[in-house]
Order: sequence, then structure tokens, then C-alpha cells
Amino acid sequence: MKYGHYHHLVEEVIDFSKMFKPLASNDICYFTKIINDKIKAKYHAYEEVFGEDEYTWKDIRENEMSEVWGDIYGLNDDQKPQDLDVLLEFFSENVRSVSAEFNIFFEDVVADLNNCAINRAINGNTHNFFEKLFEIYKAGYFPCGWDGDFPNGSFIALKIDSKP
Repeated sequence: MKYGHYHHLVEEVIDFSKMFKPLASNDICYFTKIINDKIKAKYHAYEEVFGEDEYTWKDIRENEMSEVWGDIYGLNDDQKPQDLDVLLEFFSENVRSVSAEFNIFFEDVVADLNNCAINRAINGNTHNFFEKLFEIYKAGYFPCGWDGDFPNGSFIALKIDSKP
């Protein structure tokens, strides 16, 4: 399938989802607060509100994705990447088959990877929210929240245990 001009960048996200193993030793510390507690990660992901606007982690991701969708809707039909609607199924199947470690976060992981791929199909490899999110996954972490008053602050990420 072809996903537009940035097809190869979308394929990178798909390939990552097939193995779900850290691919890079990128230093994410400058934009990420690392935690090692799944209970805290679950709290950050589903209960905590961040900043004065009291956004949840889901709100933050949805707000960022709405900007990407706005970019897509602004394109002429012949400029829009094709086959984006099949990505969600790919990610769901891939993550389900390789990542038992984060079953409690399954839907979030699938949504994040799907959104990262769609962002890449539209924006390429820009230094934006979803590229940072993907960098966190590639480094072996699960992004689960925000530390600060969004957009100021940093991601919160749970270290993925490499043990079987």
C-alpha cells in the first residue's frame, strides 16, 4: 500500500509495531520524565489531569491529533495520502501479537502508533508531538502522561521491562 509522499516514514511505524522492540538509543531525557511504576503510569494515563486547563492524557493526544486532521482536511483530494483507514487494523493485530507487556495499555499503544503513522503521512518527520511520542516508543518506553502545563513541560513515560 502507498501512504503518500512520506510512505517510507509510515512504513517505519508499521515495522516497529511488528516487533515492538527498542530500536534506538535516542536520548529522550530532555523531553521526558521517566517512571518505573505501572500503577503510577496507569494513574497518569487514565486519571490525572495536567495543567491549568486540566487536560487528561487522552485530551492532550486528541487535541494534538485534531491539528493533524485539520491539515488532512485542508488538502485537495489528490494530495491526501491513501489507505490511512487500514492502519488501525495493522497496528491492532501487530501490537496484540507481540506486546503482552502492556495489555492494560493496549488501546493507547494502538492509537498512539496509528496517530504517529498518520502524522508522518501528512507532516513527514517533523519535530512535533507525535514524532516525540514515537521516539519514546522506539527508545523502549510507554508514553503515559504529561508533566507540566501543556504544552509547556515534558512527557511522562514508563520504562518497558525487557524481561520476558
